[in-house]
Amino acid sequence: MEGNIFINEAFTNSIRDYLTYKNNPSREEFNSFCVMVIRTLIQIYGELDIVNPYRTNGERGFKDNLKKFGCSEEFLESFFNDVQTFYANQDNDEIGKELFLKIQENLVDMFVLRKKHVLVTDEEMEKFKSLLYTKNDTTPSKFLLYNKYTPNDDTILHYLSSKLYEIAHDFTFNVYKDVTLSADAYQLAGYNAVEVMNMKEEDILNINNKVYHFFRIKDNDINKRGRLEEAIRYYKKYGNTITSGNGYVDLLLLLSIIATTLMLITLIFIKL
Repeated sequence: MEGNIFINEAFTNSIRDYLTYKNNPSREEFNSFCVMVIRTLIQIYGELDIVNPYRTNGERGFKDNLKKFGCSEEFLESFFNDVQTFYANQDNDEIGKELFLKIQENLVDMFVLRKKHVLVTDEEMEKFKSLLYTKNDTTPSKFLLYNKYTPNDDTILHYLSSKLYEIAHDFTFNVYKDVTLSADAYQLAGYNAVEVMNMKEEDILNINNKVYHFFRIKDNDINKRGRLEEAIRYYKKYGNTITSGNGYVDLLLLLSIIATTLMLITLIFIKL
């Protein structure tokens, strides 16, 4: 491996320093940011998956090991480039601040992918957290770097907590369909809005036509959605009293009744 570049200069030198100083963990080299990245990867994937490919110069095997919980090729290439950029610009505070948190977030993403696939013990969770940079860090060199780039800010722990919360509650996000009408429109017409929004687009369009017909809005009306919203506002305010079955028409009917009443009051007043 001597003289060869493994992945990039940052990974080559950082894995080398890890192996050199792992039996002397108080050394500053063992606690540099890029070595901490390697130590965190080892915590996620295991030492063999990280060190063996380095020793055999097996880059393909290294990347495959990092993909085993679901990381994409694009994610890994971006991650490798960010670590190298940080390593090559350690005197540039602007670049350091930009990548310090991003690289740690990538490590959190890898850890969370692992947790989705295999059991993670409380001890492993605490060990992983201890490798992140936080305001309670007891390692002097780590705390100095934390204080330099994210003073009094535990954003990375909040990021980890949010990711763990997501997988614990099995969140799924449906793609928004711009053909859907408002939830009120479906409910007033007797449909379950959530069920409709999870239908195929052609089925939603079919339901939409039935909703428009329910409110007696013509198919060729160029302002169908506007008419529908007016009808909904009427129903929400007045219910189904004095109704023709069409909220928009009902609104006009109500205004007509009010106008007629006012006219009668005026005529009576004049007569008196």
